[in-house]
Amino acid sequence: MSENKDFHALIRAICVGYGCCGSLQDDGWRHVTRYISERGYVTADDFIDWVFMAEGAEWFGNPRAMIRRERIRSCFITYMGSSVVHARRLRWKR
Repeated sequence: MSENKDFHALIRAICVGYGCCGSLQDDGWRHVTRYISERGYVTADDFIDWVFMAEGAEWFGNPRAMIRRERIRSCFITYMGSSVVHARRLRWKR
């Protein structure tokens, strides 16, 4: 299997650039990859919701949430090349 460089770049951009690296929650460590579907298509908004879920509840009600959503959406489209991609492109390996 080859590495999915686009996905690696996306994860690096949101973690290093925006601090979305996951969080420790009641049931253990959470990362966006925990929520990604096995099949089907994923929209940028789906991905953003999963990032927020991995970061914790305070991300949803934060006044800066809309700015964060737009920044992550921009990263998703930049690195994945579209606002909708097949779930298999959002894997560490494909």
